[in-house]
Amino acid sequence: MDEHTERTRPVSETQVTLAMDYGQFCLDGGLGDPDAELALLERAQAAQPSAGNGAMLLVLCPHQNNFQMAVTVQVWPTRPSEDRDQWQQVSEGRLEVDDRGVLVVSSPTTDPVDVAVPAGRYTVEVSGRGFLNYGWPGSTTPGDVWRIRLWPYGGITKAPAQMWDMPGFGIPENTPAPAPNEE
Repeated sequence: MDEHTERTRPVSETQVTLAMDYGQFCLDGGLGDPDAELALLERAQAAQPSAGNGAMLLVLCPHQNNFQMAVTVQVWPTRPSEDRDQWQQVSEGRLEVDDRGVLVVSSPTTDPVDVAVPAGRYTVEVSGRGFLNYGWPGSTTPGDVWRIRLWPYGGITKAPAQMWDMPGFGIPENTPAPAPNEE
């Protein structure tokens, strides 16, 4: 295989199914703190569609749930070619995967899914499509699909997020984070 072909194909690709609930899912490379999820959720709602802290990345999904959400996880040697025009929602973040080499994809109240990923620091791009509605999709299996692409983090600024513009509705407004309690 020539160098160009190696750069245009993922090093690995894994297909999994996640039971996604509450309109969100989280990526954790083994260094995350479950107690940080609420703060990440508030940050993601304030600057949709995702928020991360380097150890975890929380992603908001337009659908309230999809108990058979298809997710493809790809590891790339370098930043892959851009294909945002093929996706309705796209966001990027940073994520470190610890020495166990496991990416955990989880959603509240459902079982997490483990994906083998080499240990390291990554830029992660999360893309979704096949959305029917913001909120209740009319079914617990609406058929949206997601792709997670990881490549070595190089300190490059992440690309701006792309949100789904639902026909007849538009894009939901960001929700400001609650003010800290004053004592």
